[in-house]
Amino acid sequence: MMNTLGIVKGVLLTSKQRHHVARRLEGKSVLEWVVRQMTDCELLDGVVVVTDEGPNGDLIRKLSPIDVPVFSTAANDTATAVQHTLEHYSAESCLLIGADWPFLDPTLIDKLVRAARQIDQCDYAAYQYANEIFSAGRPYGLFPEYYRSASIRKLASKTADAIYRQLPGTFFLDNSSKYKVELLPISGGLDKIEDVRFTFDDEEDWDNILELHNALELDVLDSQKVGRMLSSCTNRKSGIVRT
Repeated sequence: MMNTLGIVKGVLLTSKQRHHVARRLEGKSVLEWVVRQMTDCELLDGVVVVTDEGPNGDLIRKLSPIDVPVFSTAANDTATAVQHTLEHYSAESCLLIGADWPFLDPTLIDKLVRAARQIDQCDYAAYQYANEIFSAGRPYGLFPEYYRSASIRKLASKTADAIYRQLPGTFFLDNSSKYKVELLPISGGLDKIEDVRFTFDDEEDWDNILELHNALELDVLDSQKVGRMLSSCTNRKSGIVRT
């Protein structure tokens, strides 16, 4: 049985999200950037891209690197899609990220997996941002989530709440007294940055992503460098200069 599977969530995307994952950064699609940064992680036993059965999944299947498997599912919510994927690959746990997250730091993934493995049968692990949880429907795009297979299966089979099924992390956070939940603080300066988007909804967001990507000058994202750069930009705008 596989221990931890990396899942790139290309399922249940809107038409806008499908358009975004096909955008190009230095000759590679956003989806390929995400997949390659996942395959750079040391603690994942495998990586798979999950998408919809039928025409809605055609673009994801076309854009996915040929050396990374694509799993198609008829699931109509995230919890079921994750459950089906974990069962298909016989994995005990997974690390879930979105297909339209071009700024993903492999070190943050490995750190989260390592922390979750230190807890016996950890149900859910995530990063804590500015005293709030990213998975609770707030701005995201950089921080992954860890799920245990048995726990996501229980959620998918017993929970009818549409929000919980689409954002399963919120279920474990709201029921943390019944589950083993691990929350990691965000470091590297990212915890001090407000109103920073790492995903995109419109052309202005995409321009910001291109600007950030060009400023980083990295093939793989380094969260420490992102934090330092964003802190520097924020301090200049506020008239504060740190040495």
